[in-house]
Amino acid sequence: MPIEFACQVCKQQIRVPDGNEGKRTKCPHCSAVQPIPGGPPPAGNVFSDSPSGSSYGGAAQDSGNPYSQASPSQPQGEANPYASPYTASDAGRPGPGGFEAAKGKLAVPAIVCMSLLGIMLVLMVLGLVMNVVMLAAGPNQRDPAEIIGNLIGSGIVLIFNAFTLFALYNASQLRTYALAWAGFILALLPCSSGLCCIFVMPFAIWGMVVLSDAEVQRQFQG
Repeated sequence: MPIEFACQVCKQQIRVPDGNEGKRTKCPHCSAVQPIPGGPPPAGNVFSDSPSGSSYGGAAQDSGNPYSQASPSQPQGEANPYASPYTASDAGRPGPGGFEAAKGKLAVPAIVCMSLLGIMLVLMVLGLVMNVVMLAAGPNQRDPAEIIGNLIGSGIVLIFNAFTLFALYNASQLRTYALAWAGFILALLPCSSGLCCIFVMPFAIWGMVVLSDAEVQRQFQG
């Protein structure tokens, strides 16, 4: 027969099925959790917030659900195969792989431009030496004022060409972003590449397109 007893809080009658003595149930009137008389008292606080009985009609219920399936917990120390290999602190930080990839993208245009400009630099040095020899040969040769003018002009172009080579080398090593841009822009000018301008131009444009890549820009050291 059903078990009837008074709630310890609101004093209302609670009715539960027979055979639930000693278990806990929740009062349908005040929701207070309390033990069902007739069995050993349960351990812990009888007024805890986590009831083991059903709130419908005050019927008691076993604390364990035989149909529930416990979710398997992951063993400690075992790596999660679905976890991302990158953490939040890694965002925006250049990694070794990204640096090498960006360096490889700039290697071809920078090296080709440096090679062509290097050829022009050698030709300029030879022309500068020839002008010096002509100037020292004597008054029977060309006008000394013309030779001196050629020397000054060749020297300026030589310095300009050397700076462009330095800027392109800086670009190939991913050192300074602004200087890398300056190197490819100066390589387009005829005063630095001379007769090789038509050959340097596509590679200089290629280098500027690579520099516009945000991933490549993040890999620069300055």
